[in-house]
Amino acid sequence: MPSPLGHALAGIAAGCAILPSRVGRMAVFASVGMAADLDLLLPIAHRGPAHSVTAAVVVAVATLAVLLITRPVPADSVRIALAMGAAYLTHVLLDWLGADGGPPSGIMALWPFSSHYYVSGLDVFSGLERRYWLSGFWRQNLISVVREIIILAPIAVMVIVLSKRGDRHPPAEVE
Repeated sequence: MPSPLGHALAGIAAGCAILPSRVGRMAVFASVGMAADLDLLLPIAHRGPAHSVTAAVVVAVATLAVLLITRPVPADSVRIALAMGAAYLTHVLLDWLGADGGPPSGIMALWPFSSHYYVSGLDVFSGLERRYWLSGFWRQNLISVVREIIILAPIAVMVIVLSKRGDRHPPAEVE
């Protein structure tokens, strides 16, 4: 499974693909991209319901509800909610594409419709070693993080640059 850095980069890329990039937004998108792993702090199964498409929909709907309640003029509320849902969904996608050695292997991507664990088998992202006492801990994790940066950083940078370009040149109004 990818590292928090990989999840943050993917969250930024997805969020900024929907909304123009700004530093504050990118920090929020990074946090939302990592948020599914907060299930490690709860007495629930890691890689369970929090790692599902349903959880991403819940994030988007909850964001929209909060915005509609708290904003006097919810002009971009739907786009903001979609960006938040997309940033969260990247966590599900990356974990599905990642190597997973622990039983059960994979994520409950389709919960509550299915309690099966899904994994792509492509192993695009190496698994992180959590057993710090093993001799290869640092080497394995460094290789995994560098690989994530090589794959995800160019995508995130490209999306950020393109979103800034679109922010500077708003579309012309149709008469």
